Amino acid sequence: MEELFEEVELEAYVYPTEDIEKVKRAMLNLVPDLEFEVFDRGDYVILTGKTRSRKALSRLYELFRGQAILDTARSFLEEGYFGEEIIVKVNKQAAYAGVVNFNEESPLGPITIIIRTKNPRKLMKWLAPRTKDGVPIE
Repeated sequence: MEELFEEVELEAYVYPTEDIEKVKRAMLNLVPDLEFEVFDRGDYVILTGKTRSRKALSRLYELFRGQAILDTARSFLEEGYFGEEIIVKVNKQAAYAGVVNFNEESPLGPITIIIRTKNPRKLMKWLAPRTKDGVPIE
């Protein structure tokens, strides 16, 4: 099977009031098998997690369906699609609770998800197909 994506990367700013382990957990709730790196910026750190695992998007695939948000997810994926990258931002607290919420407005900033793919259309169709009355039609 042709690969749907090359790499998935998550990024978040972590502030002194936050527990970095909780932010890692929030990221892993969305995308498994992440390898983390931390970049110290003084007032905050930038936490990134990357994976090339074939199962990287399986959790988002399940969450989009379990939460019945395929249409919403599709519109955000399309909005964040540039060339060979799809970039979406999700709420950090919601992710910690194991939920996808595209309302990124939060004092602590969002988690940014970057999907690198040579076939963005095919990936979007698989991850969040168009629906009619909540049922996938693609």
